[in-house]
Formats: sequence, C-alpha cells, structure tokens
Amino acid sequence: VKREPLFGVDEPSRLMCLGFTLVELMIVVAVLGIVSAIAIPAYQGYIEDARIGTMLQSIETIRVFQENRRLEQGEYVEGSYDPASPDAAGGLKEAAVLDWSPFASNDVVTFVIACQTDATNPECARASGYQVTATHSEGGSVCRIINRSSVASC
Repeated sequence: VKREPLFGVDEPSRLMCLGFTLVELMIVVAVLGIVSAIAIPAYQGYIEDARIGTMLQSIETIRVFQENRRLEQGEYVEGSYDPASPDAAGGLKEAAVLDWSPFASNDVVTFVIACQTDATNPECARASGYQVTATHSEGGSVCRIINRSSVASC
C-alpha cells in the first residue's frame, strides 16, 4: 500500500522540517555561553559595589555617632562590632562605648575602630582621629581614616 504524501511533501522530508539540527542547537549553546561569560562577572561586580556601598554607609553612621560622643563626652572611642557576637563586652553596641549597631538584622560585616594617636589607650584624645575598618564575611573590605574635619581612605 503506497501512502499519499501529506500536504504534497514526502514523509522523510516532512520529518526533517519538524526539529532543530544539531548544528543549530550547538550555536544556541555557544551563544548562551558567551552571554553568560559576559553577564556573570558584571553581576559579581555589581554585588561587590553594593557591599562596598553598604559598608561606607555604615561607616558614615559610625562617624555621626563618634562626633556625637566627642561633643557630649569630649572623646572618640575604640571598639569593634562582630556579627557573630554583637553583644560582646566592649563592643560598639554597648551603651558605654558607642551604643551603635548596624541597620540590618542579618548583618555580615565586622567593624573595627582604632584610635589614630594611641592604640593602647581605650579612649582617643578629643582632637585625634580614628580609623574604621569594615570587612564583609563574603569578601571585600573598606577602611577610612576620620579626623574632625576630613575623611580619607586608608
């Protein structure tokens, strides 16, 4: 029994029109690979920029708290904030030190404030500056030296 061609096309020719060839699929995979190779590093750079921006914003709030402390008590303070133990004695969150903590409850940044003039003294002198270092747990850190009238990178 001979079958009549469907829509005027023989059976083998019609089947070849229904799918993609291996070459076409390989081209699509290659294009996706190229796009991924460009997009992934750009996205990672965006994430790093966002981390740095967040750390700089937190350093700015520390600066405001430090200036308030200097105006009220005549001194800057040293201390640290570790998200693993945010309520540790002598930490920045302690009211006797600075009464400061980051905005986010899921914070992953460690902050260290060191006096610029005398690292052995627990209180910085009134006119001295201090250094703030912020380190993100997933990579990246920011350091600023802050004096009464200026902020500079470390």
